[in-house]
Parts: sequence; structure tokens; C-alpha cells
Amino acid sequence: MSRGAPVTRSPWLLWSALAVALSPSLVDLARHVVANPWARGAAVFPFLLAWSAYTAEERDRPARDGLVWLALGVALSLVGVGGGMPRVGRPGIALAVIGLARATGAPPLRCALLAAFAIPPPTQLVALLSPGLEGAAAWLAARVAGLLGSGALVDWSRAREIRLVASDGGALSLYPADGGLALAWSLAGVGWFAAVRRGGSLRAASRRALRWGTAALPLQALALGAASALALLGAPHAARAGLDAVVAVAAIAALWLAVRGTANDATARVRMQPADSRS
Repeated sequence: MSRGAPVTRSPWLLWSALAVALSPSLVDLARHVVANPWARGAAVFPFLLAWSAYTAEERDRPARDGLVWLALGVALSLVGVGGGMPRVGRPGIALAVIGLARATGAPPLRCALLAAFAIPPPTQLVALLSPGLEGAAAWLAARVAGLLGSGALVDWSRAREIRLVASDGGALSLYPADGGLALAWSLAGVGWFAAVRRGGSLRAASRRALRWGTAALPLQALALGAASALALLGAPHAARAGLDAVVAVAAIAALWLAVRGTANDATARVRMQPADSRS
């Protein structure tokens, strides 16, 4: 009997026990995702992780350091919730999932790392990078509106809000989360998942995640430009609603492209096989 056998006989029991231990942080994370539109891209990754774990045919060799990461993740989660700082405990969810996967060998590490993308970027980090793309978009929109003879100005006086004010008094509020970091994180996660579906290594998954995450910059800039134009045309509420939906819609669209691309690759490989090898 292998050393890993006792822990692999009841995987669902182990994962259920971990879910119970992490339940306070999981509830906090769910509330955070529901309350903040920019964080909703993270909602797809628990399902992608579960699907990847269920369909993975290989497993890693159990590693002793998995118990260390598992304990650290659970402790961080409990300390964050118990200390009244639940946001501090959110990364503990990903650490605990990765730790249990390392300790048992299943799912493989490249699948388990999808748990990291289920944790949205910290609000403090998002705010630290502001003003960025959202500020540039507001300034450029106001300049273009002025060149076209339509008065518009940018109100920078608010702490974490930039207001693009149109000539009719309507205003589009832009926030640090509109800078694109949340979108980049979600697209990077979908890129990682795409590599996992193709059976790629950790290095291949990292490269694909970087490429997909980089695509967030032009996409977010395009969304900000469209929202600014819509606001200056007299529909700031519709513009704000569109920006709120960008991360979730882009993540779902990217996921559809990733799944479709993998299916097309599989079909192409089957067609390229000689007829006698398929019989």
C-alpha cells in the first residue's frame, strides 16, 4: 500500500471538511463578489476548478509541504474572520485548497492553482493603482468633447471617484476598479484554465495566463471609451451599467472562446489521424 492511499480513499470527506473549516471566509467571499460588480469574474473559477479536478486523469505525488500550506491557509482564514478582517482571510481559501491538493496529489497542482483566481484582487491594491486607465479615459473623453464643441470636464475632487461631467449636467462616475486590474486577473485565470484543458504544463499555463491577462488593457480601454461616449451623449446610467458588466461578460466570453478552441483542436487532431488508427 502506498503512503498516499489512506488519504485518497475518501477525497470527498476531506474536501467537505475543508469547506466547513473555510465556510466563514467562503460566505464573506460570496458576499464580496455579489456586492462588487468588478469582482464577479471570480465567480466562474470555483466551477472551473471543480470541473478540472473531476476530469483530470492524472495525479501528482503527494507532497509533505501540502500540509503546511493547508494549515497556513486555514489559519489565515480563521484569523481573518475571527479578527474582524475577513478580507485578510480570503487568500487563505486558495492556500488551503492548494495545500490539500498538494497533500493528497489530487487534483494536480496545475488544476488546484485555479483556486487563486477565485480570489479577486485586493481592494487596496486596486486603489493603489488608481488613477490609471480610468483617469486617462476620462481626461481624453473631456478633451475630445471640447474639440467637438461639446463642453465636458473631469472632476478630480473626490477621493476614490472620478466624475466625467457632460455639458447637460449628467456625470459618469469612474472608480479604481475600472482601471482594468480585475479584468486582467479574470482573463489570466481563463487563460490558465485553457492551458489546463489542453494538458499544458505549469510553464505553459503561466505563459497563456500572461497573454490573456495582457489582453485586458485594450479591452478595458475600449469599454471606457464606449462608456464615456455614451455618458456624453446623455446616458450616464447606461454607461455605468455597461462598465459594471464588463468583467463578468468578458470572463464568460473568454471562457467560451477557450472551450471552443480546445474542442476545435481536439476535432482537428482526430481528423489528422489515419483511418486505421481510429478503427
